[in-house]
Amino acid sequence: MIQIKRVTTDHSDLLNLITELNDFFNEEWGQEIAQSYQNQHDLTKMACAVVAYDEGKAVGCGCWKLLDKQTPEIKRMYVKQTSRGSGAAGEIIQALETDLVEKGYQKAVLETGKDMSGAIRFYEKQGYQIIPNYGEFIGDELCVCMKKEFKNK
Repeated sequence: MIQIKRVTTDHSDLLNLITELNDFFNEEWGQEIAQSYQNQHDLTKMACAVVAYDEGKAVGCGCWKLLDKQTPEIKRMYVKQTSRGSGAAGEIIQALETDLVEKGYQKAVLETGKDMSGAIRFYEKQGYQIIPNYGEFIGDELCVCMKKEFKNK
């Protein structure tokens, strides 16, 4: 059974998962391209971070930060390869969205890789829709941006 814990952005389990995520991006797109997005991933700017645990082992994480006063952005979503399909990703995004709704936000946006069809399908199942790229992602052919409007939960 998956358990979600809110953690600080310097929590060792979160940092270990983020290292794995960064390694994945380096392998997938090459270090130069992956590094060009690093300013997007500054953990000190995250307003909330969660880690998913399965039988006490950290298996996934997610965060959110504010793009502007009304627009939170989901960041650093990751589930270990061996735990994909366990429901961890759904639990992570649910925890982040619950935190956002409790804080009064009415929507969230996110960005993912255009080639990451599994991630795009996952986000669509969670109610996110593809939107025009925003902010630093405008004109970026490698990215897809998505948005979800929250109904009163």
